[in-house]
Amino acid sequence: MAPAPRGFAGFFHQQSLRLPSSLRAALFGCREQFFRPNAIRNSRSFTSTILRRYQYQYKSQLAPKPNVFVNNDPVLRQVVQLRQPVLLYKAPKSRWYYLKVYGTAGLWIGTGAYSIKFQEDVKDLKDLAFFIRPTYIVVGLGFIIIGCYTCTAPTNRMRALEILPSLQGGPIQLRMTVRSAPWAKDRIIYSSLGGPTISEKTYPMVEELLEADRARRQNVFEGLEHLSIVSRSWEYAARWVHQKWTNFFLSFKFAVLRFGIAKIEVQGEKWKVDCSGWLLEDGKAIDRLIPEE
Repeated sequence: MAPAPRGFAGFFHQQSLRLPSSLRAALFGCREQFFRPNAIRNSRSFTSTILRRYQYQYKSQLAPKPNVFVNNDPVLRQVVQLRQPVLLYKAPKSRWYYLKVYGTAGLWIGTGAYSIKFQEDVKDLKDLAFFIRPTYIVVGLGFIIIGCYTCTAPTNRMRALEILPSLQGGPIQLRMTVRSAPWAKDRIIYSSLGGPTISEKTYPMVEELLEADRARRQNVFEGLEHLSIVSRSWEYAARWVHQKWTNFFLSFKFAVLRFGIAKIEVQGEKWKVDCSGWLLEDGKAIDRLIPEE
């Protein structure tokens, strides 16, 4: 009985060689995979490879990229690590500030009004040049304009500037406490980092203000001990005149020309930052975090 099955199997294989290659692959390939199930598990799936590759690409796209700017800036790094606000600026507290400002403004306006009135008093003088009265009027109007401009110094001032940590994955924000007028209430403005702009750098102005304060407090008798009485008196008088003139010029520069005042523009409004107040790192932190116009 054994030769018959072998002959039948040989006949079957011999006849199978005459079949087309596609049919042979379909018949015998499926049979081999059926009797060898491990071949299916060991074979690589093209579909699974694509899915795994797409999964890796998707994860790489969702991976958060490190913020180089936050890591390099010490203030932002402190905010991120401690999760607490950091104060960047605080306005100076002067009890007599408003009295000085409005007193100076009233003096300018009063002088201008008196100059305009004085030209009426001299109009009856004989042999009066034609340009005298117009000159008094122009000078008086100039003083009045300066006085009105001085009255605007305490308006639109920023009281405090803080940087806040991100909340629930949001961006780092700036919190500004502003006051539009001395009699108005404080208002809070929130803005994202990079939104506000500043008119000029604060650190150079802080340095000049410190130098002006040092010159104002300098002792005019310093270094005159080795001189004679005549030379000492002459040098003291020269130093005293120079110091008083410098103080007057600096006071005029700070009060009228508004030196030491930087303006931060946020949401279409401009707010004044007084560099004579407290600034973190003498203004370097604000200069790094807020771009210049």
